[in-house]
This record gives sequence, C-alpha cells and structure tokens, in this order.
Amino acid sequence: MIRLIASDLDGTLLEPVEHLPDGLFETLERLHSLGIVFAAASGRQYDNLRRLFAPAAKHMGFICENGALNVLGGNAIKLQPIERSMALKLIHHLKQMPVCILVSGRHCCYVSPESRAFTDDIIYRLRNTTAVVEHLDQLDDEYLKISAYTPAGVASIAPELQAAWGNKLNALVSGQCWFDFGTASKATGIHALMDALQIGKEEVVSFGDQFNDVSMLDVVGYPFLMDTASDALKSRGYHLCRKVLPVLQYIADHEGSLEGYTFS
Repeated sequence: MIRLIASDLDGTLLEPVEHLPDGLFETLERLHSLGIVFAAASGRQYDNLRRLFAPAAKHMGFICENGALNVLGGNAIKLQPIERSMALKLIHHLKQMPVCILVSGRHCCYVSPESRAFTDDIIYRLRNTTAVVEHLDQLDDEYLKISAYTPAGVASIAPELQAAWGNKLNALVSGQCWFDFGTASKATGIHALMDALQIGKEEVVSFGDQFNDVSMLDVVGYPFLMDTASDALKSRGYHLCRKVLPVLQYIADHEGSLEGYTFS
C-alpha cells in the first residue's frame, strides 16, 4: 500500500497559471482518510508552502528549500543548512555574475535591494516571507539554500556554476530561470519523512520535472516524471505522466494501490 506521496510544485503539480488544480484538496482529504501522507516537495520556503496548502497543511509533510528544512504534521523533523563559510564564498561568487540572489533562512528569505522587480516578484507573486537586507553575507540566520535567478534563463551560466560548485554543494538547475545550491536534496527530505513514518521505498510515490527532483525520484518505489521534462531526464526511465492529480485520484479510488495503473 502507498503510504507517502511527494510532489514537486512548479512545472509538476501547479497548473500553468501557478495555482493548485481544482479538486486537489478533496483528493488530499481522501488520501488522508486512508492513512496516506501527501508531501509538497519544493525549493520554496515553509511559510510559502503552508499558506498555499492551508486547508490540508496540518496533515501534510513538507520538503522545503530542496530538503534543507523538512516538516511533518507541523513539526520540523530535519534541518540541514549550508556551512556558513561556504555560503559566504558562494555569495561572493554570485555577486560577480549577472544574477539576482535569494538566500533562504529558517523563517525568512533574504534579498538585497538592487533589483526592485525581483524583490516584488518574490514578495507579491511567490508570497514569500521576505526581508530586504544590505548585506546577504551578514545574516543572523542559517543559510538553508542559496539561489541564483536570471530572467534570461540559467542555461548559459549553469555549466560555470556546476563546475565551480558541483563538487562542494548540491548545485542544480531548478527551473528555467533558477539555479539552487545547498547541502541537502529532496532525497534528504524523502528519507526524513520515510524514517518518521517508518516506511520503505516500495510504499512511496514521487513526482518531479527538473534535475533537482532526480534525487527524490531515484529513492522511491514509484517515480513519476512529467512528460514536459527534458529528454535527458526522460532517458532515466521514470514513469511519465501528464498531470499529477489523476494519479492521486487513482490511488485514492484504489485505496492506496497502484495495481492495474497503466504506466507510461
């Protein structure tokens, strides 16, 4: 029986206009009644995710900041920040590049005041709990995750960032315009939830669409990749799906089982 389902958000669970699909909360309630935990697995902060999933949040798991902060039933079960000196070196490097920097702390994310458009997007579109600070390298907080953003897309700078930091941190493309750095991964979060629930990989389903989802997809019994993902990810042999909600509804309809499901 499936006991845990984890889904990425952007490009995966969220609809194109960045809202949750109609009927999701009714389906999550059905899954909860079967004893199945649904977890949002994202690079987003906990406050952001908790607000987004408010009707169901108290029963959910959250893999936040790409696994650096993990929550079950409202309680933090694992925290894994970047070592401070490493974080400061990374911030110094990113300041030399044409990117906006987002630093994720435990209760807040931080931006510098140089780009008003970027700050407004973080606050008003993503609805993050946010502080604008002059010096990102002087925070009185833990550095859970550091992200580089460029509206032109990160494809041109990803090789440089991967070469410089890939052997020091988890350094991965997390969206068309985002590149994330941390010591944790979504697999960190999945394992924390599995340990807390005392379940094995054969009882876990996960969904993703980007390279920062690979660690999570690789450690579960039923990994689903969105059919919009890159060919490089499709070559890894995951099950393909077009939308997450129909798979969740199938699991609910079959009382926690994927038996008989037609995998792509």
